[in-house]
Amino acid sequence: MKQHSRMTKNIGAYFEEWCARSVDDAALMYLDDRNELVRYSYRQFYSDVLAWSRYFLDHGVKEGSRVAMVATKCPSHFVFFYACWHIGAIAVPVCETLGDLEMGFILRDSDPTLVLAAKSLVSKVSANGGNVPIINVDDMPHGDAAAPTTAPLSQVGLDAVATLVYTSGSTGMPKGVMLTHLNVWTNAYWALDSFGGADAMNNSDRIISLLPYWHSFALVCEVLVTPMAGGACVIPRDIRDFKKNLSLYQPTLMLVVPRIVEAVKLGIDKQIEEKPPKVKALIDQAIYNASRIFTAGPRLDGGILRMVTHHTFYDPLVFRKFRQAFGGKLRFIVCGGAPLDLELQIFFKYMGVLVLVGYGLTETSPVISSNRLEKHRLGSTGQLFPWLFPENGGDYTFKDDEGNLGKDLHGQLLVKGDCVMKGYWRHTDASAKSFEDGWLNTGDVCYCDADGYLFVEGRKGSMIVLIGGEKLHPEHVEDAVKTSPLIAEAMVIGEKCKNVYACVNVQAERVKDIPKDQLKRRIKEEVLKTTEHLAPFQKPKDVLILPDFTMEDGTLTATFKVRRYKVMELYKQDIEDFLRNNGEEVATKRELGIASSKILESLANGKVIVGSGTEIKYDGKKR
Repeated sequence: MKQHSRMTKNIGAYFEEWCARSVDDAALMYLDDRNELVRYSYRQFYSDVLAWSRYFLDHGVKEGSRVAMVATKCPSHFVFFYACWHIGAIAVPVCETLGDLEMGFILRDSDPTLVLAAKSLVSKVSANGGNVPIINVDDMPHGDAAAPTTAPLSQVGLDAVATLVYTSGSTGMPKGVMLTHLNVWTNAYWALDSFGGADAMNNSDRIISLLPYWHSFALVCEVLVTPMAGGACVIPRDIRDFKKNLSLYQPTLMLVVPRIVEAVKLGIDKQIEEKPPKVKALIDQAIYNASRIFTAGPRLDGGILRMVTHHTFYDPLVFRKFRQAFGGKLRFIVCGGAPLDLELQIFFKYMGVLVLVGYGLTETSPVISSNRLEKHRLGSTGQLFPWLFPENGGDYTFKDDEGNLGKDLHGQLLVKGDCVMKGYWRHTDASAKSFEDGWLNTGDVCYCDADGYLFVEGRKGSMIVLIGGEKLHPEHVEDAVKTSPLIAEAMVIGEKCKNVYACVNVQAERVKDIPKDQLKRRIKEEVLKTTEHLAPFQKPKDVLILPDFTMEDGTLTATFKVRRYKVMELYKQDIEDFLRNNGEEVATKRELGIASSKILESLANGKVIVGSGTEIKYDGKKR
C-alpha cells in the first residue's frame, strides 16, 4: 500500500506548480462558436485565473468570502474554482436548474459577496439573489498569457473551507457541505493514485464528462484530478454535442452517472434492433461467447478456443464497431452518484469498455471506494480508498442493528479521515447528528467481502418492514426493475403491507406502440421478469404507472434521485387507492415505506454466470 504523500500547501499553491509543469499542454478542450475544437493551454488557464483573482479582489472578495456561480457546465467553471482558491475564497457552485425556492435558499444561506451567472440565467439569479452583485460570466476578464495580471496567492491553511457543495435536499432544503482544501486534495490524490501505473492519467489523456460541477464527483475527479495529472478535460456543450462529437473529442476516460450509461445502452439497443436478422444473430452469438469468457473480476475463463474466437473474430467484427462510437480511444468509464445495474456492467464489459463503479457521498469529498482496471468485481463498488486506512490517518467500520462495531459486520458504514467534511454550513446541529463518537455515519447499509470489495445495499432510513416481519431495502429491487428497457424509473413501496409494489415511469418511446389497455399488463410482466431472481417477499406483487418524475415537480433531485416523500405527497390518493385494490390496509396518516432487495452476496468465485434461478441472468437477447 502506497503511503500518503501529505498535503503541504493549499490548492492555489499546488495549481501554480501544475500549470508550470504542463505550461503548453492542453488543459481544456471544447468547441467554439465556429464548431472548431479549441485547445485551452495551462498557460492561458493560469493567466485567466490570475485575471479573475484580481477582479474578485477588486470587487471586495476576501479570504473566506463566498463566490457563487450559476451556469451550465462550461470551461469558465475551472477558472472560477481556481480563482477562488488562489485568493482563499470559498467557491459555491449552484445548480442552474433549481427552482426559485431552492436557488433563493442557497444564495441566501451561502451569503456570497459576488454571484457569477451565465447570460441566459442572469434574470433568474437576479430574482433570487437579493442585493448581491450579479456578474455575467461572459463579462469576466481574460488574462494575457504573455503578461499575466498579478494577484497575491493566499496562504490560507489546509483546514480552510475550499467549497460549499449543497446537497440535493431529498428530505428537505439542501445543506452546504463544507469541504476543505485538505478534503478535496486528498480525495483527488487517492483517485489518481488508484488508477496509477500503466493506467495513470498523463498529458495524452482526455477525460470527458457531462456531470455538472455542483456535483462533488465531477468537482474532485475533473476539476482537481485533471490538472493534478497534467491531462486535458473535454467539455461538451450539452448531451447533443456529447453524442454528435464523441469521435472528434476522442476521450480516453469518461465520468458518468448511471443515467448516462443507461442512455448509451439504449442507443446501442436501438442500433441492434435496426440490424437485419442475420446480424442480430451474430451479435447474440458474440455476447454469448463473451459471457463464457469474462468473469466478475479481471480474470478470464472459458477456454483457449473461446478466447481466441472472441479476440480474433467477435471483438473486431462486432464489439469494436460499437466502441468506435466513443471515438475509438476510450479505455474505461468511471460511474458514480448512484448504483449502476449489474446487467449494464456485464454488457459493457463484454463490449470491451469496462465501467468501473465507485461509491461515495458529498460529505466524504466524495469517493469512498472504486473498482479499478486491475482490481474490480462487478456488482461491488470496489475496494476502499486508502485514505480510510490507519497508515493514512483514516479508518472505517460497520455498525449492525444491535449497535456493535466491526469491519466484518453487516451494517451502516462509519468512516473517519482526511476526506470527511468539516461540517454543514451554518447547521451545527445537523453536523453534530452526522457524527457518532468521531465517526461520520454514511447512513448506507454495506459490507465488505473476504477480498475487501464493498457492497452497498441501501439507505438505513429507507428500510421497510412487511406485515410478516420481513425487512427490505429499496434500491436494488428498483435497480432490477429498471433493467427493463420499457421502464425509466421505479420506486418500491410496502411498509406494513403484505407485499411490496412498484411505482414506475415508462420509457415513452419504447411503449408508444403498446395499446393503452395492454400497457399495465405488459409493464407488470416486465417487472416480474426482471425481479424473478429475488426472494419471494422482495418481488413486487403489482405495478402502478405514474407520470414521469421530474426536477420541476420536485419528485427528482438535481442529481436525478427520486424524492420519495414528494412522490408520496403528489400521488398520495393514487397510491392509497392502488394499495386498497390490492387488499392492503392503508392507514390515513402513515408513511408508505420503500422496499429494496439485498444485493447479491457474492458472484460465484467472482464469475459472471449466465443461467437461471438465483444466478445472474444475461443471455445476450434481452434488449
